[in-house]
Amino acid sequence: MQTDDLLNRAKAGDKEALIAWSRSFAPAIAQFAYQAGIVEENMSYFRLQVLKDFSNNIKAIEANNADNKIYESAFRILKDEQLAQSERSNELALKFEEDKETHKAIQEISLIEKLALILFQFHGKDYHDVAEILGLSESSADSAISEAQTELKKSLIIESDGDVQKRLDLLAKSYSRVQFTEMDEIIPEEVIVAEELPAEVKREEKTSVNKKTLATLAGISLFLSTVIGASFLFNEQPAETQQSAAEEENPTTVTKAMVQKWEAEYEEIRTAAPESLGLSMETFEQLEYVKKADALKERTFSRQNVKQLQDDPERMQEQVDVLMWNIHTPKGMLDSVENYRILSSETSKFLVIYTEKTEQLMTIADGLLEKYKDELMTAEVNGLLSPEKLMHSRQAYPEEIENLTSSLREYTFQYSVHPNEERFRTMRDITKFYQVHPFGSDMISSQYLEILWSTPVFDETGMLWPVELLPQTIVTMSVFMSDPLADPVLKGEVEPQLLTAFFTLLKGDEHIEVFDDKGVVKEEFQIAWESLLQYNSNPVTFLMLPILEEFEESGWRESAHYDQLAYPDILYAIDLENSGELAAKLPNGDLQIETMRFDLEDYDYSDIQPLYEEFSATYDLQLLSGVEPMDIIKLYYYANKIEDIETMWHLKADDELKPSLEEYTKKWREQPEITETMRNIEIFSDNLHRQGRKIYITAFGQPVEAGIEYQMGANYFTLITERDKIWLMQHQINEHYTKEENFEGYDANVQNYYKNIAESGNRDAIHLATPAEIAGIFLLALENEDVKTMRLLVNEMDDTISDDMFKQRWMNGHLIAYSKMTGISFTADAINAGSDRIHGGVDISMKSDSMDDRRYLQMEKVEDSWMILDMFGY
Repeated sequence: MQTDDLLNRAKAGDKEALIAWSRSFAPAIAQFAYQAGIVEENMSYFRLQVLKDFSNNIKAIEANNADNKIYESAFRILKDEQLAQSERSNELALKFEEDKETHKAIQEISLIEKLALILFQFHGKDYHDVAEILGLSESSADSAISEAQTELKKSLIIESDGDVQKRLDLLAKSYSRVQFTEMDEIIPEEVIVAEELPAEVKREEKTSVNKKTLATLAGISLFLSTVIGASFLFNEQPAETQQSAAEEENPTTVTKAMVQKWEAEYEEIRTAAPESLGLSMETFEQLEYVKKADALKERTFSRQNVKQLQDDPERMQEQVDVLMWNIHTPKGMLDSVENYRILSSETSKFLVIYTEKTEQLMTIADGLLEKYKDELMTAEVNGLLSPEKLMHSRQAYPEEIENLTSSLREYTFQYSVHPNEERFRTMRDITKFYQVHPFGSDMISSQYLEILWSTPVFDETGMLWPVELLPQTIVTMSVFMSDPLADPVLKGEVEPQLLTAFFTLLKGDEHIEVFDDKGVVKEEFQIAWESLLQYNSNPVTFLMLPILEEFEESGWRESAHYDQLAYPDILYAIDLENSGELAAKLPNGDLQIETMRFDLEDYDYSDIQPLYEEFSATYDLQLLSGVEPMDIIKLYYYANKIEDIETMWHLKADDELKPSLEEYTKKWREQPEITETMRNIEIFSDNLHRQGRKIYITAFGQPVEAGIEYQMGANYFTLITERDKIWLMQHQINEHYTKEENFEGYDANVQNYYKNIAESGNRDAIHLATPAEIAGIFLLALENEDVKTMRLLVNEMDDTISDDMFKQRWMNGHLIAYSKMTGISFTADAINAGSDRIHGGVDISMKSDSMDDRRYLQMEKVEDSWMILDMFGY
């Protein structure tokens, strides 16, 4: 292995090999130093001393014990030099108060007990390892860890060992997100004491750097290279070399001309950025991202880095690209990666830079809007603040606001009205991301961008989003945090937003009351909490399911699980999900489905008839326990074939879509025979979808005719299980009409219903109409410009707008005219049928010899009737 080879070379006296080998341990030792309490100004010196100590004992080190030996070196330095004894607790990099409190409490424990706890809890060391590293017996190591935990209980005023462990688990997660910035290259001459080297590997000594200078000049990470050349720290510097014209032209090397060109490009971008952002140079240079970019530039173009990458121009170009991202304006960043100039593997790094940069710029922009909020009160329309008016009348406001407004696209921001106060705020406008590959097609990037657009979720005034919109944001965050491929730094950005959003939605805050004056959960919170279960998120379901069941049982007054809910519990649930432990804790958590395909050619139902005879005699659902979903489909369609309506009804799952047996019998009509309309049916194992206790799976049928026109809902089946692995068919609401088949009867009903509602002006005139017929009535009214009837059929979000505005919106909606449509299909949203309102939609088609056009119109069930969803009301 490469690491073993480096260690062997290091043992032979190769200092560069020792430094290269030590890099693999850099993150762990950096964490160990931080956890032990070493403050920043001492950390680099500590790490250098660790490597020196390690090198002095390298002869006795083998690959299988090197990990513990480097910790031993760290322990010796801590014990001998007492660098960790500082008044500063070094907790500033931690985000949460509980973590800071725990970290500080650890620093107050005596050295041996503290280090034993750190090694055991945060570095995965067992009692044997801890004993070996600290020079103790195993029993003494056990006692040291126990004593440290006891001290923590006292210091944190915690009663149970379980609660102490919970605090330590949370702190471990926070420790893993602490970022250590890069520092200068380690100097080989500083690592190994010259007289201890074998004679054959001794070299001419260079002038050393004293400890104070090294500690001052070094950054936080000791072991990472490709940073400022160490030669700048010493009297002896490499001579300036002159490169030939041929070398400068050689594309396989990094030439001086290339470096000069890159440096000039950086300076050009940096010089233009303040004006582009509407900022003074003084303000611009105070931005943290600008300072960080300038430091990165020095490291990127340092003599040492250029020399190391001289024969690797591709890697050098990658570093330069990242450097330019750091100094560009947000829009400039996106402009620079257009035309496929960024790889999927680079998107996370790009998003980290963009997030940090826009956070700083948002602080400036929102500060200006707050500063001039009184002057901006005139940017209103009909008594309401108007972002559009602010944008288009920028010259009427103070110069700083005019500059900000003119530069808003450069920030990739947009104005919005603050939901809690009478003032403006900024939001990120992420539209351009979806025009740049691969952000729009990469799932992780898309999830993060959706989160980024909605954040911040809260500020000092409280939540910035209405209660009904929080569940989707929370679940998106939870899914992102549960994705093992998501960047840890991006997760660190999302985590505080998720913690606050979830806890506030459940518990409220000083601005939000969850319970009414009778002690009952308010209806909007009931709906929001229930909708959390409509999304496929195991961590959210794990926490919410017992809370909701207890509240529903108590009339929405009390829940023991609700009372026990703690601020960080959503992170615990996500950790369980990431470790693979959560599924087993959920209802039907052990459920497994195999991918299967069933060919329907020559199928005669003979294999399913025994089960049919048994089940149809009693309708005992326990007879279906353990029966595969594919067999339930066959059982259902056998009952359909022999027109056994009651058995079909009993094979349907109980949910909001299922009608009563009387209604189902009244409206029943034989469904198309699957052996005649489909070639096969497929079920995929990864297609499970959880909603609370219910698990959904969809089976897909392939039509017999490859070119058959797509019919919404006609070629798939949704099945549900809630207990005992009993799968049942979900009731589907499907309609399909085409000019070639069954349009005449449909059209007659639509025309008749339209006449009745237009004359009466009353929705009761169409109470028997089907969803597809209601959609047809609306399209006919739209074609006739009958605004009165249209408004009866739309579930308007804002019914105060004028008829003219309503008409203008829908006439510009580009829907297909009723007289021109050749087909219409309706299906209900089966997956989200358990939400506060059932949704569905119609697929409208228009075919001719010269064109083929389709439109989709959303609908929702309001009380007992279907209505058109107001797509202009958000």
